Amino acid sequence: MNNLQAPIIIEGIATVIEKYRAVVLDIWGVLHDGEVAFPHAITALNALRNKKLDICLLSNSPRRAYEVATSLESIGIEPSQYNYIVTSGELVYEALENASDDWHRALAARYFHIGPPELAGLLRGLDRFEVFSPGDADFILTTGASTQPPDEVAALLKECALRKLPMICANPDLVVLVSDQLVVCAGALAEQYEALEGEVFYHGKPYSSAYRRALDLLGYERHQVLAVGDSLRTDVAGGRNEGMDVLFIASGIHRDAAGDFKAGKFPSALLQQFFAGEPVVPTFAASLFRW
Repeated sequence: MNNLQAPIIIEGIATVIEKYRAVVLDIWGVLHDGEVAFPHAITALNALRNKKLDICLLSNSPRRAYEVATSLESIGIEPSQYNYIVTSGELVYEALENASDDWHRALAARYFHIGPPELAGLLRGLDRFEVFSPGDADFILTTGASTQPPDEVAALLKECALRKLPMICANPDLVVLVSDQLVVCAGALAEQYEALEGEVFYHGKPYSSAYRRALDLLGYERHQVLAVGDSLRTDVAGGRNEGMDVLFIASGIHRDAAGDFKAGKFPSALLQQFFAGEPVVPTFAASLFRW
């Protein structure tokens, strides 16, 4: 194992939360499964708020933060149960609204969207407009799996790469679990594009800018904040690389491989095997996000 020690398996967040002032909390796979909010997660949220901890939800959703807040409310997660919400989609919007870096400042107005049609409006309200052919575009916006057949998408990516169009990836995740179905995310398309030597700028986890935004909003030092998430590649790697303690939730995206992390009952050999080869390991691990 590459880190100093294996994670401590805990039953619930209550056993470790006393040393922290705030939580950076993943949404999908931790609070809900894409369709239904987990009752144990709602209970944990309420308990954290009762303890006066500040909570920043941090999601690789390719949607604006207010849209995600609205959809959370529709499944019973109220705005009063957290302080802030940061989404990869919001980070994209802000990067193009106030282009403070050379990369985004260099992008002209026309974008070609690859992803579900309902996500094409992410940049609505900005001085940008969607075009429908790579030949007319200045850059690509990737939000998720396209509804087109894979061979057509591959051909589009090839054309974009030949034209040297820069790509903005609005969700670095490779896949997400919707109920029991694995759904391809924008990160997988971005990886395809990089394999064609295309240039990609990622917004969201595991990138430092996403965590810096969350920490800036919370106003605490890294050691005062616990990050919680279900993805080794984004949540665990992102939080640990930012110098934060991380609680890994095993029942999310890795549930088939992880099995059931039960404190005192999960064999250490299995733990070593599960985290073998991972560049970083979490501080804590639990089967569910619960109090």
